[in-house]
Amino acid sequence: MKSQTFYTKRIKPLVFMAVVTIICIVLTSSLYLLTRERVAMNELFFMRRSILDAAGVEHSGDVEGVNSLYESVVKEVGEVYVVGGNTYVKLFKGPGLWGEITILVGFEEDLKTITGVSVFAQNETPGLGARIEEPWFSQQFRGKEGPFSLVEEGTAAAKSEMDAITGATRTSDAFKNIMNRAISESATLKGGQ
Repeated sequence: MKSQTFYTKRIKPLVFMAVVTIICIVLTSSLYLLTRERVAMNELFFMRRSILDAAGVEHSGDVEGVNSLYESVVKEVGEVYVVGGNTYVKLFKGPGLWGEITILVGFEEDLKTITGVSVFAQNETPGLGARIEEPWFSQQFRGKEGPFSLVEEGTAAAKSEMDAITGATRTSDAFKNIMNRAISESATLKGGQ
């Protein structure tokens, strides 16, 4: 039987773990550095596309089309995006069920009528609360005014009603709260605040 020395029992496993850790760190860091610019470009594209969606502006959906349209019609004034000179879009955040929900809300020049809503980030339950990203949900706000009250999914008819998502009551309520806060703060959008 071979006797184990202090080196084989204690030092060799530590050296092995250190080498594996260093290799993993180098690989992860390299991947991050190689993809950093592309990730930033994708985030910028997604933000610009979301702003155009919230403003109700039709676009091609491709990178060049969205970027050229954005640069020609959007003016950034502080935290407010002025689209075409008469539509105001701002980013609003609030707590959801599992994390923060970030949306962009667009308002017509009267600062009461909504031109569109775009979900920028969310961590809700897939198939339930995450349905806030589906087109039917965000399109229900076009032309409406708040403050909003929740009604059963598929029954919103009045300008102050929004469809709740069946099975996602907390997410629907959180989204309603964010929308109502956006409406209450909409009067300040022309000042660029």
